[in-house]
Amino acid sequence: MTFEHPTIIFDNEIAEIIIEFVNHILYADSEETLRQIVADFTDKYDLDRYFVYGYGSHHLWLKQRKITNPDITFEYRILIVEY
Repeated sequence: MTFEHPTIIFDNEIAEIIIEFVNHILYADSEETLRQIVADFTDKYDLDRYFVYGYGSHHLWLKQRKITNPDITFEYRILIVEY
């Protein structure tokens, strides 16, 4: 996992979600496990409210939504997880 940019904490829930997200995905030992962990996490936490994530051919990326318009994300990624 590589952090590429700081997270902007404009709500206390953001800090809790990003810390919990990182703690959860650190347990992944394969692509399949990572995808299952992320799916389970999004069911339990409000990840989509503050962040957008997706998968490349060998990685997971996470971007933060803008508070002024949640339909728009910042151009940079917060983190990338290679598998």
